[in-house]
Parts: sequence; structure tokens; C-alpha cells
Amino acid sequence: MKNFLTVLLLGGLLHLCASNAGAQNHVQTIRGQVRDIDTQTPLIGATVVLQTGTDPIGTVTDLEGKFRFESVPVGRFDLSVNYLGYEPLLLNSLLLTSGKEMVLSLDLVESAIAMEEVVVTARHDKTEALNELASVSARSFSVEETSRYAGSFYDPARMAQNYAGVSVGSGDDLNNEIIIRGNSPTGLLWRLEGIEIPNPNHFGALGNSGGGISMLSSSMLTNSDFYTGAFPAEFGNATSGVFDLNLRKGNNEQREHAVMLGVLGLEVATEGPISREAGSSYLLNYRYSTLAILQSLGLNPAGDALPKYQDLSFNINLPTAKFGTFSLFGLGGSNQSYFEPIPDRQQWEFEDDKWGFLEEQQVGTVGLSHRILLSDRSFLRTVLVASSNRYLDREYWLNDTLDYTRHLDEETTSTNNSIRISSTYNLKLNARNSFRAGLIGSHLSFDFVYDEDDGEGLHRYFDNSGQTQFMQAFAHWKHRFNDRLNMNAGLHYSHLMLSHQQALEPRFALEWQLSSRQKVSAALGMHSKMEHLALYLFDGTLPSGRRHVPARDTEFSKAWHAILAYDHRLGENLRLKTELYYQHLFDVPVENNMASLGSLINATDVWDVIGAQEVVNEGIGRNYGVDVTLERFFADQYYFLLTGSLYQSEYQPLNGNWYSTAFNGNYQLVALGGKEFKVGKKKVNILGFNAKLIYSGGRRSTPIDLEASRDQGHTVYRQDQPYAARNWPYKRLDVGISYRINAQKMSHALLLDIQNVTNYLNIYSQYYSSSAQEIRSVYQTGLLPVFAYRVEF
Repeated sequence: MKNFLTVLLLGGLLHLCASNAGAQNHVQTIRGQVRDIDTQTPLIGATVVLQTGTDPIGTVTDLEGKFRFESVPVGRFDLSVNYLGYEPLLLNSLLLTSGKEMVLSLDLVESAIAMEEVVVTARHDKTEALNELASVSARSFSVEETSRYAGSFYDPARMAQNYAGVSVGSGDDLNNEIIIRGNSPTGLLWRLEGIEIPNPNHFGALGNSGGGISMLSSSMLTNSDFYTGAFPAEFGNATSGVFDLNLRKGNNEQREHAVMLGVLGLEVATEGPISREAGSSYLLNYRYSTLAILQSLGLNPAGDALPKYQDLSFNINLPTAKFGTFSLFGLGGSNQSYFEPIPDRQQWEFEDDKWGFLEEQQVGTVGLSHRILLSDRSFLRTVLVASSNRYLDREYWLNDTLDYTRHLDEETTSTNNSIRISSTYNLKLNARNSFRAGLIGSHLSFDFVYDEDDGEGLHRYFDNSGQTQFMQAFAHWKHRFNDRLNMNAGLHYSHLMLSHQQALEPRFALEWQLSSRQKVSAALGMHSKMEHLALYLFDGTLPSGRRHVPARDTEFSKAWHAILAYDHRLGENLRLKTELYYQHLFDVPVENNMASLGSLINATDVWDVIGAQEVVNEGIGRNYGVDVTLERFFADQYYFLLTGSLYQSEYQPLNGNWYSTAFNGNYQLVALGGKEFKVGKKKVNILGFNAKLIYSGGRRSTPIDLEASRDQGHTVYRQDQPYAARNWPYKRLDVGISYRINAQKMSHALLLDIQNVTNYLNIYSQYYSSSAQEIRSVYQTGLLPVFAYRVEF
């Protein structure tokens, strides 16, 4: 509470300072570049109109396609772009602050029919994917959304959990994993700057795609895309969805800085020009976080453990006059979570209190990208990236008979390294036809060691290392029959050198603009994903006695995605979107045992893979349902988003019967919204209120056999009923309050985000208590306040 009062006092002082500065002008610069979306060539002479009040301000782009507005009053504004022969573009309610210039990259689509010089009303769906080859189940998101949505904590993954078809971490308060339409989170592909990267989240389980919080600060991102199914041909090695993240470029004209301090720690960012003449720039962000402050308030969401993390990310942009644009980018993060037991038996309430653990992880990615215009209708982009993911998990107990010395019980160490290169060629044949093709090569290596005490000392159960190559290729053609009917068609090819397994995946989609307000889209595509390297190369015996042998002949898991979508623009800022989908999963690895109900369709980490015995590609699955979105885009100082999903997710092992998957939540409803108020003498400061309500199907589990548990003295599950039990529905109300102050050449923000403001305790899991001889529940976090102060200058 003391920390909270300090933040409120700081806010009062800042408001007083802002009020005293009321006589000063609060203005900023807006500038950017307009390009052709297919060729990335600048458009010369495009008309750009800025609307901040009653009188619009206009300009035209120069020989480099650039435009500039200076001394623009801070606050919300609209921007429209028109160019003869191109479809007009309109951006609504962009937020300009006094502490940071706004630099925009705007892409226009050439009209498929000859256009005369007439007045056309500009329209733009701000959720439409940046990738012009995406037809369905795709949307873009902005950095402002990640900060605006209550409970998002500036995390793109948590923000995406609000979208239709995405479950909230399978009912887990602390995890940002992405579960799409009943698929395992391991089916998600993470990309950064156009190439695959390892899981970019802190506190992620080995082999998972989620974690506690993103390693990449949203301050580093520009608008990016998120896909929930039937994605274009350029995306491979994914069966559920794609997170395609783009780094923004640093300001190439002036230096800007930002500092954020809060209960989660410290964040510092800086950017600026390297050479103003060349237009080169740098962008750097560092974060250090610990939950020690929350723990001191008695609000540690991780229980007895004390997590801490730090990360560093950067993007250096180096344009040249003749050799294209080079970019050097990187992301590195480390995290640690530990619990140190008290060396005093008198303070142990339970026998488990003598146990401690240490979990550490380091993830690093460094990349170099190059883009060059080959002609006025084509360009080539090449990206080279090296990544490493190191993981350590150590569990021990204190021996109270030997001066509380540590006794190591088990230890896991793992290192996964990769080198990837991709090259993508883009060609615009004419206004109706564009073509994209590319090659992706990956060199993958790993090292995995697992030791556990077998009663006679540490025994090494796994000691494996290996390497392989994974090759991909794709080709995509977009044809515009006219301005109302588009077709996307393509092929993706994958080849794992280790097993010589291959997959050829066709993708096809149609978009039909029925009217200026209605659109129908349909897509059909096949998608595949290689399993974790543990399945192909690990050789060892688990402590339970189950032996895992390399399954090098295992084929890729595959899935057909079929989607029918309907978009209806109900008003200028109101949109209704409905998607019907069916996914047929096949060639899923299952245990070659009629009595076993195990399937890797339910896998979430490497231990699920290692635990599988003698797998064959004879499992299948199916996901089907409907996603509905009603969204009111931000305008007139308010917005809302209502999403609903009804779905079924099932799998079939070798016995031919259907069972719910671990991720079959059946339904989810999300309602969120917010309102802003202009405050202060000159109405340049903004007070914002946001809220979000989640109601979804509870987390699934295998039922506990109470009688058998009582007989054996520990938890015994009904293995013949996989995932037949389900917790009570997951319910959570989040609220957010923000106060943004625009001073002279500086902006401040006070941010308060409260997850689960009602402190409702959702059930996480259940177990059998041998002392009480009954089934008991483990509950989730409850109320979690996160407040911070941010300054930009």
C-alpha cells in the first residue's frame, strides 16, 4: 500500500507540473513514408490529409514517398492517404504524445481496375492483416492495443488471448500460452522479422510456446500480425497459428528515450539516428524485473517461489544508397525462479516444506536482414538468424539429520541451438497479379541430460545430443479478378533431413467483397509440423521404467483447415465478423498400444514427448466450431470488443474411440472496452478507464479415482477417462486505469492494471490429500495489481 500511495503522490505532482505548463504549446511531429504494398517502392505525389480538429491539413509525398507534418497538437487524430490508381487508406484515432514523434509506414494497394480521377471515400479496417496474402483468420494488432487492453501487461500474447478462437491459457492466470481452437500450444509458430525464432517468453516450460511474460517489450514492436488458422503458404512448421512480430525502426532524426518503473521492475529504452544523412538508426530496450515488491505486499503470484528476469532487445537499421537496407536485430533474455526452504524443521508445516528448487533459462537470438529493390516491381528479402535456448531445472531437499545439507534429487539441463536463413522474392506482375516465393533452411542441434536420485545416488537416465537440418520452400500467387474478388493460392514444402520425412501442403483462399460493407471469405489448406527433436533422437529410460527409443521414422503431424468467414461493417467504426471452421488432424503420433490412450495431440512440453512409447502416425483429431467478433474501433474516445467461441476439440487414439483433448474448453466469452477523457486546462492530458470480463470453460483433467487413491495413499487417476473431468468455469474481471500527461517535449503516464479485481479464486488443479482422505483443489493467483510510471522524452 505504501508503494501505491507513492505512485499516487507522484501522479499528483506530475499533474501539478502539467497544469503549470498550461501556457506552453503541446505539439509534436508526424511523418512517414507511403509505399506500394507489393513492391515496397515509394509512391511519389500521394495526398496525405491530417484531421485533428475542424480544419484538415494536407500535403503530398516527395521523391522518396515521404511526408511530414510539424507542430501538430497532441491527442487523437485521423489520417487519410489517396493516390491515383490505388485504393485509398484511412487511419482513425491515432494517439500523438508530446514525448515522442510519430513515424508511420503506410502501404497502399493498387486497384485491380482502371480508376479515373474521382473522389473515393477512404475506408480501412484496422484489424486487417498487414500481410496482403492473408484472407481469413488473421488480424493485425498495434502496440497501443497491448497497453490499452486491461490485464495485458504490455504483453502481445496476453493481448491476443482476447481474440475469438483463443483460449485464456487453458484457464491459467500466470501463463500467456496461446491455445487456438482447441489445438496444443506447441502448434504455434513464433516469427520475428520474417523468420522463425525460439519461444520468446520468460518462464516457459521446455518445449512449450508460452510462459509467464514476453521477453520482447511491446515498446520494440510496430504493427504485427496474428493468425488463427489457414495461414498463407509462406508459413510452415505450424498447425495451430502464427505470431508474426515486426520490430519498429528507431527514430532516424532525433534521439528519444523512455523509462518505466513499477512493481514489476525497471524498463529503459533509447533510440536515435546513427547518421542523419544516411537515415540509419538504432533502437535499444532493456528490462529488469523481480516480484520482490509484490512479495513484500503479500501478493506474490508465483506462491513461495521468487521469480526474476531481465531481457535486452535491439534493432539497428542501416539503409544504403545502392545495396539496399540492412538491419541487425537481436533479443536476449534470462530468467530465474527459485525457492529456498527454511533450514529449521520446527518451521516445517508439511513434509514438502523441506524441498527447494532452482529453475533457470537463457534465450538469445541475433539476426541480420537485408532487403533490396531489384526493380520497380520486385524486391528480395534475406534474413539470417542464430538462436540458443538453455534450460536448467534442479530440485533438492534439506537433510535435517546432517545440519540441513542440500541433497540433490533431480537435475535437468538442456541446450537447443539453431541457425536459420530465409530468402523471399516478391514480384508484382501487374495490378491483378503478384507472386511470392522463398526458401528456408534450418540447422538444429540439441544437448539434453537428466539425472535423478534412484536411492543409491544420482543416476543418469538421459544423456543425448544430436543435430539435423530442416528445409522449407514455398510459392504463393495472388490474383485479383477485380476490386471485389481476390484469390490466394500457394504451396508449402517441408523436408526433415534426419528422417527424410516430407510434406507438400496446398493452400487456397477466396475473398468476395459483396458490397462496401460486406465480405465473404473461404479458405482451405493443409499444414504440418515436425515434432520436438526429443521424439526423433532421445534414447533413455524414465525413472518409472518406461523406455523411450528414437522414433526417427515418425512423420509430421498434419491438419486440414477449412474456414468460411463473413464480415459485416455495421457502421463507420463497428464491425461484426463470424468464422465457421473445421480442422481435421491426421498422422498424429500415438502410442502403438490398443490399451493406451496417449496421443501427442495433447503434448505441452518435452516431457510429454519423452513419455510416449513406440509411437505410430495413426492418430487423428478434429476441431470444429464458430468464432464471433463484434468490435467497435476506437473513436469518439471509446471502444469495445466482444468475442465468443463455441467449439469442440477431440482426438482418437489407436482404439478408435473419441475423447476430449486436454484443450477442449468448449466455449469462451470475452467482453472488454474502455473510455478516455480529455482533462487539464488545455485538454491535452488523457484519463483512461478499461475493463475486461472473461468467462470460459474450465481446465480439463483426467478424473481422480477416490477409492483407489484411498487404498494406495496417493493420487490415482482414471486413465480410461482421459480429460473427462473439467473444473468449474473460469471467470475473471480485469480493470485498468491510465493517466497520460503531455508536458513540453515530454509525456508521462501513470498506469494501474488489476488482474482479477474481484479476487475470485479459479481452480487450477485437483489432487488427493492422504491426510484428509479427500480430493482437494489447488487455486490460482487471485487479485494481482500491477502499477507503473512511464516517462517519454
